[in-house]
Amino acid sequence: MAQVTIAEDDYGFNLDFTLQQADGSVFDGTTYTATLKVWATLVPGTLVVNKACTWDVAASGTCHYEVGSTDFATAGRYSAEVECTKTGAKVSFGPFAITVTESG
Repeated sequence: MAQVTIAEDDYGFNLDFTLQQADGSVFDGTTYTATLKVWATLVPGTLVVNKACTWDVAASGTCHYEVGSTDFATAGRYSAEVECTKTGAKVSFGPFAITVTESG
């Protein structure tokens, strides 16, 4: 996943994801729940975002997260992953970087 840059306090837009296995094939998210997890880069134990993603086409591994009004209120560097879970399984995609830039 590529680096993502977001202006501080921006919200109401989607972060789009296509989840791929290590071999490059798409991840079939059917029967999985996808969650976006974001933390300050130097503080991995404290999540600033821990919210559900919406599957666009689960079988093709495409999902999105709609950024909420309080998700990225503080400028800084963050790390993130999309975690997919179902009973007896957890698969994580990432980490990838999110930079929140100051905005006037």
